[in-house]
Amino acid sequence: MMKLTMTSLAAFAIAGCAAVTIPPTEIATSEGSIRGAEEMGANGVPAARLHLQLARDQTEEAKRMAAGGNDRATLVLARAESDAELALGLAREAKVHTEALKATEALAALHARANP
Repeated sequence: MMKLTMTSLAAFAIAGCAAVTIPPTEIATSEGSIRGAEEMGANGVPAARLHLQLARDQTEEAKRMAAGGNDRATLVLARAESDAELALGLAREAKVHTEALKATEALAALHARANP
């Protein structure tokens, strides 16, 4: 009986250390969101840069967690993707804001030339 109990405990211990499989598409989606934010210029926007770094860190942490058998890895990866998407949105907002300011300045200059 003792041998059966020890064998069962050993089997549970080994199963507990097994890696968690994160679907490759989820990792690719998260990494793609990070690349998209980088390409949009998130590194040049302080708030976006912060969320971009969080996304990078969380993606790596999710990979480590999955390798260690932690089933919360998929949640951390989802949070990473959310941070990457937020960084992308903040970078887009900054770009649109800059373009709007330039357009306003150009309109004011045009208005000043038309009405001396």
